[in-house]
Amino acid sequence: MRALRWFVVSAVIGAVLAVPAGASANGGAYISFDKTHYLPGETARGETYVYVPERKQGLLERGPFYAYVLPRGTSIREGRAIPESAIRVGTFTIEREKREEFELRVSFTVPDLSGDFYSVRMCNDPCSISGFREPLSGTVSVVRTVREGQLISQQRRLEGKIGGLRHQLRKAERRNEDMQAQLGASEQTRSSLASQVGRLNEQLEDEAVAEPATRPLIDFWAAIVVAMLGLAGALAIRRLRSARIVVPDTIEELEREMEGPARR
Repeated sequence: MRALRWFVVSAVIGAVLAVPAGASANGGAYISFDKTHYLPGETARGETYVYVPERKQGLLERGPFYAYVLPRGTSIREGRAIPESAIRVGTFTIEREKREEFELRVSFTVPDLSGDFYSVRMCNDPCSISGFREPLSGTVSVVRTVREGQLISQQRRLEGKIGGLRHQLRKAERRNEDMQAQLGASEQTRSSLASQVGRLNEQLEDEAVAEPATRPLIDFWAAIVVAMLGLAGALAIRRLRSARIVVPDTIEELEREMEGPARR
């Protein structure tokens, strides 16, 4: 399963790098191995796929290309001498898969090295081609016992979980910062609304205080009008009540009553 997974990874990398880029050859950069941990003396098998444009396929004739095992802090660079600490362990075979796709394979016996992670690099000798567009490299772990390899694998898994938890923690912290910012904005909005409500309450109180001062004036004039109307009505009633109706007893009295208003 591990070999299949790395095969898929290599294929994806090769597909990404398959787009032509200038005059350089195009190819993958990672050598995948069939195991993660090896005991000294075991056989390690690695493979990778590269894409080389037809105009650059002459580079493949500049082999053979060798596999070197290098300790930490050591690297192989084109145009420079191969480090003395580099151990040549095998030779890559090259097979054409498609017109511009090639498969590179290598197998070698793991040297008797102290337990550690080692890089595996490809180059010819003298080193003029260390890869096709990018240097080809991989990683192997040399262990002294099977149990050591298991513990290292467990450690790596725990480190991966710790890294994932740290990533989640950073995301949570960023979300917390965003929530704090939103909370601050909400608090400002609440404070602004509270101020507006306070001002409206003050206006209502001012209007409530001013309203009684205007109402007595209106009630005063209304009372005056009512009083005047009442007075006029009372006077009219009084006049009606004070008016006397005289019924003459004789024709002579009637004539005098009729002559009276004419004289007046």
